[in-house]
Amino acid sequence: MLRNYGLVLLGWVILLAFAEVVSARGQVEPTNDRRLITNFGFTAIVLAAGALFPIAKLAASATAQSWDIGLSRAWHLPWAGLFVVAVVAETFAAYWIHRLSHATPLLWRIHRVHHADEQVDLSTSYRNHPLELAVTVPVSVAVIVIVGTPESVVLAVQTLLACTTIWQHADIALPRRVELALSWVIFVPRLHRLHHNPERATHDSNYGELLTLWDRLFGTFNNAEGRRRVGLEGQVARPDRLLQQIWSPVYGA
Repeated sequence: MLRNYGLVLLGWVILLAFAEVVSARGQVEPTNDRRLITNFGFTAIVLAAGALFPIAKLAASATAQSWDIGLSRAWHLPWAGLFVVAVVAETFAAYWIHRLSHATPLLWRIHRVHHADEQVDLSTSYRNHPLELAVTVPVSVAVIVIVGTPESVVLAVQTLLACTTIWQHADIALPRRVELALSWVIFVPRLHRLHHNPERATHDSNYGELLTLWDRLFGTFNNAEGRRRVGLEGQVARPDRLLQQIWSPVYGA
C-alpha cells in the first residue's frame, strides 16, 4: 500500500511540474540554485524524518480497529462515508494547527521556514522544518484513533492531502471559470499564494488544507485578486541557505 502511495505522489509531481512549465507566464520571480537546493534539502530531510510516520498512522488505525474504538465503529458508515468523515476531521485539525503555528511565537519560529521561500512553486511544497512533524503527526494520529479510521481510508486520505499540498503550491494559471468554480470548495494555487504574502494581515489567512470550508467558517478566508509577492520581511536567516534555515528557530522572533 505504501508503495502505491509513493507512486501516486511521484506521478502527481511530474504532472504538475509539466503544468508549471506549460503555464509559465514570464512574471515568475527569479530563482537560483541555492533556493532549489534548500527546498529539496528540506524535502529530503522531512521525508527521511517522517518515513516511519505513515506506518505510525496505519498502526494507530489498526489499534483503533482491534480495540473496537472510534466514532466509525458506532456510526456503521460505508467506506465512502468514512472517507468523508476522515477528510473533514483531518482538515479541521490541520486548519487549527496551521493557525496556531502563526499565532504562537514558538511554533511560528519553526513554521516561518516554510514562508521564508522567496518564490512559491512545487519545490516549496515540502520546504518544512522537520520539527513541525512533532506537532502535526501526533495530532493526525489522534484524529485517526478518535474517528477509528480503517487503514484503507487512512491511506486514501493521506494520499489526497499530500497531493493537495503539492497542488496548492504549484505555480500554474487556471482558466478563470475553472478557478472560480473550484475555489468555492477547495484551495486553488492563487488562494494559497496569498497565504505566502509577506504582509501579516494577508498571510494570516487561507490556512486550510484542501477545503476552503474552515477558513470561510472561522473568518480567515481571503479571496483577493492579483498575483501578490511572496516571502518574509525582516528575515533572521538567508532563505536560500539550508543550514541557516535549519537553525533559524533558535534565532529571534
